[in-house]
Amino acid sequence: MRVSCSSEPEDPNDIDSNLITAVELVSLPSKKVLVNVGERNEVSAPTVIWSPDSKWFAFPFSEGHRVTDTNVYHRSGDDFSRLETEELRVDAKGDVRNEYVTPIRWIKPGVLLLEQFDIFRGGNGEDATYQFAAKFDEKTGKFQISSEKSSI
Repeated sequence: MRVSCSSEPEDPNDIDSNLITAVELVSLPSKKVLVNVGERNEVSAPTVIWSPDSKWFAFPFSEGHRVTDTNVYHRSGDDFSRLETEELRVDAKGDVRNEYVTPIRWIKPGVLLLEQFDIFRGGNGEDATYQFAAKFDEKTGKFQISSEKSSI
C-alpha cells in the first residue's frame, strides 16, 4: 500500500487522516498502481486483510458515519478487480440506524469471515453483532453467506 500525504506526518505509523490524499495498492518493484483504494473510501488508510494465497484482499470503507461496508478484490493475471459486495451482509431483525460490516480474516481463498454490528432505532440499547462467512461463487460472480452466528 502506498499512502500519499499533503505533508510529512509527525508519526508515520499513525497518520492523521486529514493529511492523506491517496491510498493505492502498488506492484513492486515497478510501483504500478493496481488499485486506487481511496476512490470510494473516505480517504484514509484502511486495514487490508489478505488471503493466504495473496490473490484476494478485503478492507472496510465508510459511507459516512452510519455505514461501513467491505470492498473485496480478486487477482486475475496481473490485475486486481473489485467484486460485487452489495449483498455482503446479514439481514437484521429490526429498524437499523447504523450498520458496520468489516472483514475479520480469510478462512481460505474465496471465503471471508466478516463481522456486522447493527445499532437499532428506538434507543432501547439493544444492538446486535453478527459474525458470518461469505463464499465467492464463481458461477454467479457474487458472494453467498455460508454461515452466520449472532450475539445480541
